[in-house]
Amino acid sequence: MTATLSHHCYHDHDVFAAECEQLFPGHWWLIGPLSELAGEGDYIALQLLKRPLVAVRDRQGILRGFYNLCRHRAGPLVTGDKGRCRDFVCRYHGWRYACSGELLRAPGFETDGLADKRQLGLLPVRIEAWNGLIFACLDDNAPGLEAWLGDIAGIAARFDPVESLQFDGESRKSAACNWKTYGDNSCEGYHVGMVHRALGSSMQRETVVIDTCERGSFVGFDVSYTRGEDQSRSGRGFWIYKFPGLLLHFAEYSFNAETVLPIAPDRIELKRWFWVDTEKARAGGVDPAAIKPASERVMDEDIAICERVQCNLASGVYPGGHLSKSQEPGTIFFQRLVRDALAGCFPGNAG
Repeated sequence: MTATLSHHCYHDHDVFAAECEQLFPGHWWLIGPLSELAGEGDYIALQLLKRPLVAVRDRQGILRGFYNLCRHRAGPLVTGDKGRCRDFVCRYHGWRYACSGELLRAPGFETDGLADKRQLGLLPVRIEAWNGLIFACLDDNAPGLEAWLGDIAGIAARFDPVESLQFDGESRKSAACNWKTYGDNSCEGYHVGMVHRALGSSMQRETVVIDTCERGSFVGFDVSYTRGEDQSRSGRGFWIYKFPGLLLHFAEYSFNAETVLPIAPDRIELKRWFWVDTEKARAGGVDPAAIKPASERVMDEDIAICERVQCNLASGVYPGGHLSKSQEPGTIFFQRLVRDALAGCFPGNAG
């Protein structure tokens, strides 16, 4: 058997600070559907790892990302989470920027000998799109999105592309747990029978194949469904947990994607987006209207158990446990990735 991570890894502020500096910036983070940036000037804004970001489609149709702050005195460019603009205008002092990042005007600085405007453009952030999804990366030297996804692209090719499905809404939830508590849970199916009774009754447990993939650092679940209590599932599907915080759920008639955003040692924000092919769903005996609520119910069940586990981990009483290679290969893999990422930082806490 394999030893679990120390409880310190799940609540220690120094461990979380090391993750924020050394682990998270080098990865790609799902920030929204590509459809939200369909037209010129369309933007989405968010906090990513405590950094204010805005992603936009400029007048040339190019996707761009910037820090949502003015080069003058750090005022915000936009204050809502999405919208459309001709240019970015700082909400503090009115400095104006093109959606491609160039400084256009600095009111009141005309006679002050302002430095070269070309040196005062918006600060860029890497943005790339894949399969109808937008991703951001805070490290200019990290591998590109395609390399980061690894073998996930090949798995996605077995299913309909996201752009061919109908958007079915989004869900946002907070959870009082560490991102690794949620990851440990998401990387195994051992808990399904106890925590997700309806889902478990609809899964053909004998045909669930859990595999780990080095090329892309993810855990994959190849699943089949029977007609159990959960009437929102049918046929075959493939679930993915991609390290450190991306979930992808493919089905023959639907798709959803979830981003896990670490906020604090004991808090995460979850955002999940849903798509469906209503005709294929009905042909498979699935009510399209039931898909999103059933998925949200599973999310709530996961959050509830993870919050209880987090409280126990933070109590300091848990001495550590052991993981089963047959029941928890995905969690073993996930925790190995955590150990590798934190190697040398906190030897006493990471093991």
